[in-house]
Amino acid sequence: RLGLTVTYDDRNQRNRQIAFGDMVHLLLPNRDFKPIFNPYLPGTPLRSNSRLFYGREQLFSFIADNAGGWSQRNVLILIGQRRTGKTSTLLRLGQHLPDDLLPVYIDCQSLGVSPGMGALFHDMAWLISDALGLRDLEIEVPPPEVWQVDPTGEFQRRFIPAVKALLPPNTTLLLVFDEFEAFENLVEDGILPPTFFSFMRHLMQHSEGLSFIFVGSRRLEEMSADYWSVLFNIALYERITYLSEESAIRLITEPVAPDLIYDDLALDKILRVTAGHPYFVQLVCYALVKRANEEGTGYVTISDVNATLNEMLSLGEVHFAYLWQRSTQAERVVLTAVAHMTNDDSTFHPEDVMDFLEPFGIQLPPTEITAALNRLVEREIMREVTDGATTLYELKIGLVGLWTAQHKSVSKLHATQANGTAVKPKPKLPARRS
Repeated sequence: RLGLTVTYDDRNQRNRQIAFGDMVHLLLPNRDFKPIFNPYLPGTPLRSNSRLFYGREQLFSFIADNAGGWSQRNVLILIGQRRTGKTSTLLRLGQHLPDDLLPVYIDCQSLGVSPGMGALFHDMAWLISDALGLRDLEIEVPPPEVWQVDPTGEFQRRFIPAVKALLPPNTTLLLVFDEFEAFENLVEDGILPPTFFSFMRHLMQHSEGLSFIFVGSRRLEEMSADYWSVLFNIALYERITYLSEESAIRLITEPVAPDLIYDDLALDKILRVTAGHPYFVQLVCYALVKRANEEGTGYVTISDVNATLNEMLSLGEVHFAYLWQRSTQAERVVLTAVAHMTNDDSTFHPEDVMDFLEPFGIQLPPTEITAALNRLVEREIMREVTDGATTLYELKIGLVGLWTAQHKSVSKLHATQANGTAVKPKPKLPARRS
């Protein structure tokens, strides 16, 4: 039964009301259901021809503006959390950058199969050759034994000049190093000599028509200062963050249109539990398309989103566990408390966390709670909200909170803390401003 109240004005009275109701019968459409192809591949980098790539226009503009020949900077560092679409973006540079930039994608995790600088630069030379081939240019790569004699000289004084001679005037060769942190492991394992970093700095400072992009996670800034200070005090930084709301909605709706339609409440729920995180958006969409096929429907409501949340958490278990393992003990305690004490996007004060933990015997200093919250904000798991002069916080990625609430308990964290560290007396936080 549907009940309605109509409020209106007439010449005799303002705000008159009439209440009425009637029975409403919903009829299911009588049509054949056509299975929907599920295009989503959560966790897999998108290839250059994928139709699931949306957004990143601002990042492409940043690279075009700062890596070209006219720019005085030729070293860029792109930082992004794991599975935020870094590799997918890099693989599409050739389609989004101007013709005077020739990007060469280098997966650093695939290098170092054979030890030594000679093998490394021989592999890089072939990657450059492949990039030239996309523009119908061809260069001969010297055989491996040539690179063993003088690898840095062969690369800088002979091979790179030969490459630039093939390119149109004012074209910049752009070397894009994905997962560049892997080089530190290669040096520590003795596969590459420590002089590799010094040579890279020399190459950056003394090579015209050659620019560099180093791409990694936040761990890149935590690496050994002896290595990374050699490189990165001359670089320009940019963050690879989550998708904008517009790009996220396009990723949700366009690949399955017109076979699958989302109502507005379903879209809003997806945005709230994913925050536009590319991996989580694909995870949610994969589960919803699967459910639509099982239910034989072409329409997604918020009830469908809620009904598939547990499956989403199960499908993303590996990444949720990774986020947990990368967290400090204080971050785990705070995240668990927030997951159990809040709903969706409700805000809270650091003192709320301390008050929630007290009955469990966990007493973190207020400075430690705030520091943990700020680190979670930096990792884009939490969001900082300003309410006048007061700083509040909220969960940014709802799925992370749901997984934490389902798999982690405050009592177990108390046992861990009790076994590992002494319980500290509870200090008072400053009073909250109203």
